[in-house]
Amino acid sequence: MPDYKEFSKDEERIYDLEMGRLIERIKSGQSLKEACSSIEAEDDELRQIIADDGLKIVIAELHYNQGMDFEQVAYRLKTTVEQIEETNRIMIEDVMHTIKQKGGTIGNA
Repeated sequence: MPDYKEFSKDEERIYDLEMGRLIERIKSGQSLKEACSSIEAEDDELRQIIADDGLKIVIAELHYNQGMDFEQVAYRLKTTVEQIEETNRIMIEDVMHTIKQKGGTIGNA
């Protein structure tokens, strides 16, 4: 499981600002590639984190909230189904990692 980056206050500000812009660009119809190419962050790692997290948010919205299948999500973002499937796999791993860290379980309380 990858380590998660600790953000400085300035990086948090950039992350929040650019994440909002990224989501708005995608909502306005830009492809994933177009929207990500406009991320304004000097640090390459931060830019990649914003792009990766933005894709996770969009998958959550389109697939889990709106019920689109992965093919529809990929078509909407003008990317590959494989990229959507891989990102979804990482999302599930992230959730499982968080549950393990908190000592929780999935199921009835």
